[in-house]
Amino acid sequence: MVTRTSPRHAAQKAKEAMAAAPETKRRGSVSTKRKGSVEKGPEPKKGKKNIEEMADTSGKENPEQAPEQKVEAGEKQAKAPPPEEKQQEKPPAKPEAKVEEQQQVKREEALEEKPTTAATNGAEAGMKTSREREEQIPSTILEKGIIYFFYRGRVNVREPQSIEDVARSFFVLRPTPLGAALEPEQGAADTGAKCRLLMLPKKKYPISGREREMSFVEKSGTSLKELQQNFIAGDSYETATRGTREVPEARPYAEGVYAITSTKKATHLVYHITLPEKLGEIQEDFGLSERGSWLLQSKNPKFPGPPYARLPQEPEFPERIQEKFKDYRWIPTEPELLEYPNAQLLMIGSAAGDLGKAAKVEPGEKKPEEEQPEEEVIKMEDENEDRLETLGGDHAIYKDLGYHAQEKYPKLATTWDAGQE
Repeated sequence: MVTRTSPRHAAQKAKEAMAAAPETKRRGSVSTKRKGSVEKGPEPKKGKKNIEEMADTSGKENPEQAPEQKVEAGEKQAKAPPPEEKQQEKPPAKPEAKVEEQQQVKREEALEEKPTTAATNGAEAGMKTSREREEQIPSTILEKGIIYFFYRGRVNVREPQSIEDVARSFFVLRPTPLGAALEPEQGAADTGAKCRLLMLPKKKYPISGREREMSFVEKSGTSLKELQQNFIAGDSYETATRGTREVPEARPYAEGVYAITSTKKATHLVYHITLPEKLGEIQEDFGLSERGSWLLQSKNPKFPGPPYARLPQEPEFPERIQEKFKDYRWIPTEPELLEYPNAQLLMIGSAAGDLGKAAKVEPGEKKPEEEQPEEEVIKMEDENEDRLETLGGDHAIYKDLGYHAQEKYPKLATTWDAGQE
């Protein structure tokens, strides 16, 4: 039989419940405090997340494991005891945590020791370097790399028939790290590698000490891709009197390796041609040999240059570089001086057919482990030959420069009528 509750009895129960309310509030405050401590949990170690992300991008960790690690971290935070209990009793470290910590330390060490493959200071991505190779480099070699030779025909002259049809001569220096090796599997040049573009107004390179020509830095710190888009490519413009004028594209006619070397009183640029395999009349008309060198001197912008080689704007050398000139009109060139557009150079013929004195160091002037500069240049030339052979031989220079001129020119031209359609 169901017992009915009278109104007076219900009021009595409500009064008892109100009397018990303070005790309920106190219990609720304790519960809230515990809940807050669980939500905050122990903070993760600083920097660990970034290191793990770097390791992920390098492919050293399996990306599929990352979500499991995050879930595990979340479980630890949810089960974390309040601060009071943490101080009283510290749970022993799990074996898995120790293993994970050791692996993390190894990853950090690997990241520190791993050689940089990204383009840095003009060096291109993917190029392999070694400390042993760098230690063998003679201290007289200030810079080494790949050199490309170009010419641009006169306006509206699509197929130059002689050097008289050429408007300007150029060369591009593409520095590589001193400890770098040019390997066949490296393939074409990194289009992001930084280069310098230098112009030779008189077109022909000096052959002997009696010949000297002015040149200047047209572009510096530019990439091969930028050169292909803004320099190699041709252009056209309209004139009021002569109509459309066509500026032909710049054509490469040789590739090789180079080194900037220093002697007691001078700086030289030595080169060794890799392509074409056999030089022809085009290369010879520009004054190139299979190997050779030029003496380089940099002009002090405080003094005027020759009338035929004056520029409308001087290089913007910082004060520390301008101080190197003192009151001299010319000083031996350094690679740093080639990093500023409009910097002017005097090129004096030093050697043709060989590398000359610029590639040799007296026995007492080098360390026992160092090679002669000539040995390093020849080693670079052999390496570049193998690399270009892998790229396709005669027309590999077009792949190396990142554009498709091989569709128009089957191979590097050695005679003036080559490449005509």
